[in-house]
Amino acid sequence: MIPIGTGFGLGKIFNITAQTVSRGPDQLKGLLLYGFAFLTMLLGAVFMLMLFYRMWEVIQDGNARTAPGKAVGFLFIPLFNIYWSFQAIWGYAKDYNSFIDRHEFNVPKLPEWLFLTHTILSFTGWLPHIGLFLVLLNYFIGLIMVSKICDAVNALPDI
Repeated sequence: MIPIGTGFGLGKIFNITAQTVSRGPDQLKGLLLYGFAFLTMLLGAVFMLMLFYRMWEVIQDGNARTAPGKAVGFLFIPLFNIYWSFQAIWGYAKDYNSFIDRHEFNVPKLPEWLFLTHTILSFTGWLPHIGLFLVLLNYFIGLIMVSKICDAVNALPDI
């Protein structure tokens, strides 16, 4: 979870700082900060995709809505990925909860509302006046969601 939160958090800080610096006489510093923002966000995204693959991998019993590779791969299809993010994120919470019910595991269920909220807020950053607030809110919701995913995956017994 730490690489994901650090990657996205530092990336956002570098991005905001770069926007401020690039307006002044130090445009080269602004470009360097944009580069750092890109690299740290890329790192966070890579770790997030690795987590998505692993979380789908552990609930494969023939009843999951998708395979791990498909869950991650379809997120790269332009426009379709808007629909697919609901399947890969919110759908995971639903499938995980069904998985633990089917196998009668005594582990906590995932809060489906949290996964739905994160997915919806992922598409609201462009809104005027409240977009930045929603991005920041979604960052913290995302951290909670990632923590819940890690706890859920680690709580499953080997089957």
